[in-house]
Amino acid sequence: MNSIKKKTILIFLATSLALITALTLTIHYELTRKTIPLNRSITQKFVDNRTSQINSWFGERLSELRLLASLSNTHEYQRESFFAETENLVATAPENYLSIRLVSKNGTSYSADPIIPSFSVRKRPYYLKMTQDPTLAYTVSNQLISKEDHQAAVVILYRLATPLADEITYIAAAVPLQKVMSLAKDLDLYDGTGILLGEESRPPKVDSKQQLLFTSEIDYLPNWQVNYIVSRGSLGASTQQLLRILQIVLVIVLLLLGVFLLLLFRGILRPIVTLRDTMLQVQAGDKTVRAQETGPTEIAQLATAFNTTLDKVYENEEKYRKASLRVLQEQIQPHFLYNTLNTIQWQIVGGDLERAVTMLENLSMYLRKGLNHGDELCRVADEIAHIRSYLAIQQVRHEELAEVSIHLPPELAEKKMLHFLLQPIVENAIDHGIRTQQQRSSRLWLTVAGTAAGLVLTVGNDGTPIAPEVLQQLNQTGDHEPPMADSTDAGFGLLNVRRRLQLTYGNRAQMVFASDELATVVTIYLPYLEKGVTDEHSLISR
Repeated sequence: MNSIKKKTILIFLATSLALITALTLTIHYELTRKTIPLNRSITQKFVDNRTSQINSWFGERLSELRLLASLSNTHEYQRESFFAETENLVATAPENYLSIRLVSKNGTSYSADPIIPSFSVRKRPYYLKMTQDPTLAYTVSNQLISKEDHQAAVVILYRLATPLADEITYIAAAVPLQKVMSLAKDLDLYDGTGILLGEESRPPKVDSKQQLLFTSEIDYLPNWQVNYIVSRGSLGASTQQLLRILQIVLVIVLLLLGVFLLLLFRGILRPIVTLRDTMLQVQAGDKTVRAQETGPTEIAQLATAFNTTLDKVYENEEKYRKASLRVLQEQIQPHFLYNTLNTIQWQIVGGDLERAVTMLENLSMYLRKGLNHGDELCRVADEIAHIRSYLAIQQVRHEELAEVSIHLPPELAEKKMLHFLLQPIVENAIDHGIRTQQQRSSRLWLTVAGTAAGLVLTVGNDGTPIAPEVLQQLNQTGDHEPPMADSTDAGFGLLNVRRRLQLTYGNRAQMVFASDELATVVTIYLPYLEKGVTDEHSLISR
């Protein structure tokens, strides 16, 4: 009882801590669910609005460049005459453009000023992107620094509606970022920091515990965005009043937990202790004791499940005991032993000592492998040796059994299987399939195969087929055992085999019968068993 009390105290402390944490998180959740989400939404809309202004400014530049690019459709321009149009645009809004150059199809960039040399942009990403996708109207470069006045800028490469006569294909407008950077920085809703980030810019470092990051994408500048960093404290309100409420609630919760602890001892722990004592009595061997199905619903259900499981275990133990006893009786059948000894006697009397010695050796092997030291499991090789000796004896006694073939792959010889599994099936095949043949001799075969899931044992003969209605009965599966073909020893042997398979392997093993005019085949599917597993409770539980 002391250990239960200690555990209960630990449960009480853990529950108290969990409830305190839960209440604290609840208050924090209520705070963040109302005030902070609302302020976040307002802040995000503010950032989106500023981003919209930046986007509108770039949209105006793109409209101007679109109009400029469409001029090549309305008039025949040479490079010099088209430069006059670009210079007019720069002169109209000098604060919006650092320069406008013309770019040929092969990537050479020309300036309106003949003094300024031309240069190649063939390897620049924005030019490559434009050439790779002919459907693009424009591309935007990463952030650049103007060589003339060292201003931050981007290059908008716009495709002409119709290339000029000298293969001028694009307009390259250098747009300063001073305007859009000022729009991004001018975010003053809170005491925060506004940043304009380009495609290759490093994201700002944000302390997730102390700060919040708001972002908004710029449509006309792919992979560019506006970032706004604000402190979490600026989004939340004071929590002093909530903390005082928390202290009062915690006192009430602790008092309730104390009452709950008393109810726990009376309503839950006592039935559990009673159930534990019942289990100890069962372990001591008292098969009459049962758990009291009283107390709280969950405990009563647990006791009911325990009693049902106990009854099932006892029932399975009884089945297993009876099956094991019957197996031992079947292992050495008196009439089989008498007939074999009688055959040996006549061989000796007839002077056929060599065959008599062989019969004795087979009988000795049959008895030794059949007893198997009382173990329920055996090696596959031992089970096959037991069947070999049995069939060797039966071939001497029954001339109808003309041919026997057994195949066991060497790699499966050491696998474990249920002992005395094949003999009743082979005996049934001889008695009902082979010995009923009067006009021809028959063949019996046994094969062992392995799959990833387990062993596949096949016993077949080409004797008299099984009647369809009997075959249907033999293949019945379910909670109840299927009826056998008859009430003879062989029929009971098949029933015994099926029950032992169920007790040992559960639903993982199968025995399937198939029969037609050509052959009757019994196939047994067995999952692999671990080596050395011989305890009957381990077998049943598996």
